[in-house]
Amino acid sequence: MLSLAAAKGFRQMTFLNTRYRLAGPLKSRELEGLARLSTVYGIRRLSLEGQVLRVEYDASRLHEAEVLAAVRGAGLKVSPEKPIPAGAFDYTGAFKDFAWPTHGLSPASQHQK
Repeated sequence: MLSLAAAKGFRQMTFLNTRYRLAGPLKSRELEGLARLSTVYGIRRLSLEGQVLRVEYDASRLHEAEVLAAVRGAGLKVSPEKPIPAGAFDYTGAFKDFAWPTHGLSPASQHQK
């Protein structure tokens, strides 16, 4: 049986947790950045456990690399505890088009000759 949300075409949310190791103790400016980070669309919950920042986010709205970019954009010096799988964003959070070939027989590489 379909749920009411599925019947009306709503996307189901998928909540994931990711963990980042902090470079050092948080200063007041970084705590302010942490407060701003809690307002990012798709981020549900933040928690500090010693030197580890745990972020719960909605994976139907954000890619894990976007979460990392938002955390770093808030001024927090962090590193992911596990590698982020390649996708539309690289490990720094910068957009990269991995789907488009840059060598071989493709329209993009024909202009590079």
